[in-house]
Amino acid sequence: MFDLIRSIFSYSIQPRLWMICVLWTFCQDMMAELQWDLTTLKTEAAHGSQQAAMTFTFSNPTAASIDIESFEIHCGCVKVRHPELPWTIPPGTMHSLPVDLNIRGKKGLFHQDFVVMTSAGKVALIVEVDIEDPVRRPMSQEERLRNKQSSMEDARAIFKGECASCHALPTKGQYGPTLYDAACGICHDSSKRDPAVPDLKDKIKKESREYWHQWIVNGKKGSLMPGFEKSQGGPLSGSQISTLLHYLSASSSAKVP
Repeated sequence: MFDLIRSIFSYSIQPRLWMICVLWTFCQDMMAELQWDLTTLKTEAAHGSQQAAMTFTFSNPTAASIDIESFEIHCGCVKVRHPELPWTIPPGTMHSLPVDLNIRGKKGLFHQDFVVMTSAGKVALIVEVDIEDPVRRPMSQEERLRNKQSSMEDARAIFKGECASCHALPTKGQYGPTLYDAACGICHDSSKRDPAVPDLKDKIKKESREYWHQWIVNGKKGSLMPGFEKSQGGPLSGSQISTLLHYLSASSSAKVP
C-alpha cells in the first residue's frame, strides 16, 4: 500500500490524478458496509404477551454487493427471519430484517442483542421490550372469602380465570428462587395469608427433597394446597419443579443449577 502511494508522486500530474482516483475507489471499497437506519429497536408489550416483533431496515449504499454470511445469536428467545444464507445485498438496494423476541414469562425491561456477520464486517443489533407490569386491584374481604371457598372445593381453582393472573402466569419462564417467589411466596410469604396457609420461611433448607416433592407435585386434598405439576392441572413443568426442589431442600445449596 505504501509503495503504491509513493509511486503516485513519481508520475506526471495527469497520471497522478488518475492513480489518486483509483486509490480512493480502492479505499472506499475496503470500507464498504451496510447502512442501518437504527441499530437499536424499542417497543412495548402488554403483561402476559408471548412475543414482540420488530423490524430493522438497512441498505447497501456502496457500488458493490455485500453478503450477509451469518448471525451470532446468544439467546434462543431471539428469532431472526431472513432468506437463505449467504444473503446477497446488491448495491443501491434497501431491505428489512424482521426479528421476533420471545417474552413469555418476562416482565419489566427485557433486551437482547445479536451480531450480523457480513462480507464487509459485522454490526451488533439490539432489541428491547418494555413489558408493562400488571395493575393489581386490592382484593375485598368478600372476594377473599369467595375465592377461599372455591379453592376448598377445588384447590386448582387458583390456576383458572382471574386467579391465574396471580398464581399461574407469573410462574412462566421462572426457575429456582424467582419461581419460589412467583409460585409459593405469593401466598406463603404474604402478610395477608389465610390462617390455613403456613409460613414456609422456617422450613426452607430444613426439609428433605421428598417432603417438598410431595407437597409441590401432588398438593393435599381437602386443603388450599393444589398440585403444581402440569399432570395435576398446575402450571409448572418438571424442570421448573426440579429447580424449585433444589432451592428448597435441606440437602441442596441455594444456588440453582
